[in-house]
Amino acid sequence: MDQEIYLSRLEPQLAAQLLAGCEQLDPAGLCEAQDLPGMAESGHCFAATAPQGQAVYIIKVKNGIAWIDACKGFGPVKWADVLLPVIEAQAKGLAAVAFQTKRPALIAKAIKKGYTVEGVIMRKSIQ
Repeated sequence: MDQEIYLSRLEPQLAAQLLAGCEQLDPAGLCEAQDLPGMAESGHCFAATAPQGQAVYIIKVKNGIAWIDACKGFGPVKWADVLLPVIEAQAKGLAAVAFQTKRPALIAKAIKKGYTVEGVIMRKSIQ
């Protein structure tokens, strides 16, 4: 099912509000809710809107890499399939696009699109 997706810039404050809760997906466990406004202020914030959903993401460019700092999607759209090519187009002229995730399905999709695993986060609970 093809549908039109509209891409627009977002004000950092609104992006941080819409991304609330995504800090829980940080595989390193270092991001906290209060970090989102600063993350949004220091990056480029976008919304991708479809008739039945929306995704919000922040890109930070450093050392020639477009780093996806945060991303959160709503609705039935397969946002990873839609957004990775969009972000790659936005990053044209840079060396790479990168992100971290602990979602196995997203890892598998990204690998199929040519991404490679560059590291692994190790954790041991101490109780």
